[in-house]
Amino acid sequence: MSATNFKLRKLSLVEYLLNIQDEDLFNAIATKIEDSLKNSPNEFTQQELIERAQISNLQIKEGKVISHSDLENQSLNW
Repeated sequence: MSATNFKLRKLSLVEYLLNIQDEDLFNAIATKIEDSLKNSPNEFTQQELIERAQISNLQIKEGKVISHSDLENQSLNW
């Protein structure tokens, strides 16, 4: 999906939410979104972030890195 298409879909969703008249429906959607955000794997504690940074620093010191161009080439196969 293109970035432009994704932006348009998000705007359409916002417009849809603005036009909802049924409070129960709105609450159900809001609850689903909130639950999804709570379970997001992108949320880390401060300690988890520190540990991840320490692991990354160790990998850099050990030379376990990949060049940007190699990463771009690999991502073509994802």
